Amino acid sequence: MLVVTDQLKLVLHHRDNSPGISHPGCWAGFGGRVEDGESVEQALQREVREETEVEIQDPIFLTEECDHEGDGSLISLFYVVGGIDPTDIHLHEGAGIGVFDVGELPSLKLSPFVRRAIDSRLLPTLLNREL
Repeated sequence: MLVVTDQLKLVLHHRDNSPGISHPGCWAGFGGRVEDGESVEQALQREVREETEVEIQDPIFLTEECDHEGDGSLISLFYVVGGIDPTDIHLHEGAGIGVFDVGELPSLKLSPFVRRAIDSRLLPTLLNREL
């Protein structure tokens, strides 16, 4: 899940730089795998709560992206705008969080599927929202 602040900055999760995980050391959204018996939305709520202690409200479906560069899984991406301050996040996984202006995104090492989703879906959506 991608978190957009009230000021339209992105809050991203810095993945561990550990062997065995997809896209180590990259910036990405929050989330994880769907467990047996869960819907995608239930998994999103659970994963974000486990990783950040934040209860998300009304996540918006953004897109599905194939993680071609990782394990090939199909990733459902959601986002929220506002309502979450970065200080609300108590991270339990990963190397940290960062808050970034849109102009900083090209210089970040982002997970490739996250970069595609941000560039092709999220940024146009946010720009239209501002108008």
